Order: sequence, then C-alpha cells, then structure tokens
Amino acid sequence: MQNFKDVLNIPSSESILEVLNLTFNSEVENANPHATFGFSVPLVTDECPSKLSYYPLSKASLIALQENLDEEAFIERISNKKFCVIICNSFDKINEAEGQTISYRPYDGAVSFIAGVWDVTEDPLMGASLYSCTFLTVEHSDQQFGRVPYFLRRDQIASWIGNELNIEQRLDFLSGIN
Repeated sequence: MQNFKDVLNIPSSESILEVLNLTFNSEVENANPHATFGFSVPLVTDECPSKLSYYPLSKASLIALQENLDEEAFIERISNKKFCVIICNSFDKINEAEGQTISYRPYDGAVSFIAGVWDVTEDPLMGASLYSCTFLTVEHSDQQFGRVPYFLRRDQIASWIGNELNIEQRLDFLSGIN
C-alpha cells in the first residue's frame, strides 16, 4: 500500500449534530473533508457525551490491535486514556499521484463511528491544556485495506464511551466487533 495516504472522510458538523442530536458551543465548523494525522476531527467523549468536540488526531499514540495481541501491553497503554468516538463518513486510502481512492465503511449510513481514545496533556511552557485523540485499528482481512479503524455501530457508542466497562471488558467488547 505504498503511495497511499490514510485519511478520514469527515462529515459536516451540521450532519453530525443532526444524526446524533448533539450540541455544539460555537459556530458550526466546516471540517477538512480529508483529515489526516494532525488535523482536528469531530468526536464525542466519555466526559461530554452530549456535546460535539474537535481534537487533533495523533499518530504518536495510535493503538493497533493485532492477531497475536499482548493483552497486558494493550491494557497498560489504554489504562491512562479516556474514551471517545471519532465521527467520519469513511476511512479512505488516497493515492494522489494516480487519483485513486479506496474507501472503507463497514456499516451503511452517511455517518460512521470509530472507537477511539483521547488524552489531555498540560503544557507548562504555554500554560495550556493540549487535547489529542486517536483511533484503534486492526488488520483487515482484505489486503487492499491493510489496517483499518475499529468501526462501531450506532448502538455500540454508549457502551464504548460509557463508564460501565473496565479495561478488560473493553478489550472483550472490541473483540466482539466485526
């Protein structure tokens, strides 16, 4: 999959607000339609499940689940994170040189949901809180896709961002997702 850039195809904030019946405390943003790492992406967090937020997508904290998963390492990496659902239309692999796009969206519907984690870091030099998020990935059985995010169905959102699951239960929850 060389020459392909992984991006999230981002819906408008208006679409997200309408689909999920959320609030947004500023003017509705027109997000970059092809967000990659470093761009802000729309999400709903466990701390504010009724509010749409935008956090930068971080590749440094990308959490990949593999077939031979080291559960202890996964639990250690995810235990200090908070949970979110990143909202997109699709996960795309774009080859700009050849004008080719491969889109992945496992469930029907214009708006899709990815299991993610978020974090906040205090920057003492700037005296500011820096927010970031990332999504969980898994190797797709179709080689053309490579690694893809864990997409959730709409009825799984509350379970992922809710506080009722501990870390081990979250791992079990993810293993039950197709």
